[in-house]
Formats: sequence, C-alpha cells, structure tokens
Amino acid sequence: MLRIGKFGFINNFLAYYKLEKEGKYEIVEADPKTLAELFEKDYVDYAPVPSYYYLKRKPKRHKFCVASDGEVYSVVVVSKGKKLGEKIAATTKSMTSVNMLKIIIEENGLKSEVVQVNGSYREILKNYESALLIGDEAIKARMVYRVSMDIGEEWKDLTGFPAVFGVAVSKKESGNEIDENVLNSVRWGRENLDVVVEEASRKFRLPEEFLETYFEALIHEMGKKEERGLREYEELCKVHGLL
Repeated sequence: MLRIGKFGFINNFLAYYKLEKEGKYEIVEADPKTLAELFEKDYVDYAPVPSYYYLKRKPKRHKFCVASDGEVYSVVVVSKGKKLGEKIAATTKSMTSVNMLKIIIEENGLKSEVVQVNGSYREILKNYESALLIGDEAIKARMVYRVSMDIGEEWKDLTGFPAVFGVAVSKKESGNEIDENVLNSVRWGRENLDVVVEEASRKFRLPEEFLETYFEALIHEMGKKEERGLREYEELCKVHGLL
C-alpha cells in the first residue's frame, strides 16, 4: 500500500476526509516540517510539504496545495498585549510562514525580530509577548490571545496574491494518480461541506460556524493566482537573503 503524507492539522481534514474513508492509502500524519523530513527519507510516496522546502529542493510538484487568498485563520501572530513584541517567537514547526513573516516585517519597516523556539503556545508566551503559530496551535491560541497578524491576510496585502503555505510533491510516477485522488476528495468535501463541518466540530470541539468559515478560506488546488503567489514568495525570499 502506498504511503501518503497528510498535514496533521485541521487544515487537511476536509481535503482528506473522503480519501481516508476509502482506505486506499496508508496515511501518515505529521507537521509540515516533519513531513518534509519523511519525504527526504523516502518514507512517504507523496506528501504536502512546506512551500519553502519545495523551493529549496524543487522535487516533482502536483496541484494539491494549502493556500489562502486572504485570511487563513491558522497561521497567525498572537500577542499578549496590544503591540507586537520586540521579539516574535516563531514555532520551530514552521518553515514557510516564518520566512513570510520575516519578509512582511522587513517590507513594512517593522522593528520586531523573529526567533524560532520550541514549545506549545502557552509555553512560548510565558517568555515572549508575541508568537507566530501554525495549524491547530494557532487556532487554539487565537481563542485566548489577540491576533496581531494573520499571515494569509498580510501576504495578500503585501503582494496582491495568495499565500501558498504547502504544496504536494512526489518521487514516483504514482504521484499523478494520487494527486488526482486527493483533489477528488477535496471536491467531494467542498460539495458535502455540512457533513465535513459536523464531523470536524465533534472531533476537534470547535464551533461549526468557525470551521465553515475556515474550510471555505482554504485553497487546495493550485491555479494561476496560486502559482503567481508561489513565484512571488520565491522572489521575495531571494531578495531578502532567505533562499
């Protein structure tokens, strides 16, 4: 059975819902950075990986992605107070958004310094005023702390294009077929949003209203705007010495 990676976050729940019910593949869940490591080691045949990893390595890329054309809700900087801290602690699970944040800070002339640290959002915010968080940790933290920045929204304001946080890659010919099956699962999830939202609400104990808004904000299929957004990210990473 082929192994395919899945971001172990709510942001892949809709996309993989039907696929997991079918049981055709062995699903390996991990955070984006770990999935990139598993892909490197040939442990998974196909996986979404951080866009930053893709731009450094340039493996075979597919159409499935994790992106947003504006607010993304789960890639955010939260703060204990009204202002950004002088240092923003970024989770070490991030490869793509930490560099997006560095670009946003420099392009907007902000004074904050980004440092990467381990720990849950509660542990991180014991020592820092602000934290960049991704995935489910970001969703939990935004319920408690003030959102100073939504990286998807900030990226759209800065570039005019979607923020592409992850892209699907493979090393085998089977990657094309897997990608089409994943995209079919995405389309089914969009057409049956009420079913997906109801089950996600039970599983993650989050309000259905929030999950509906969240799933509708996510983009899972690369189009022309997303391609341009990815190119813009690559170019700005080079401008700022990040690639």
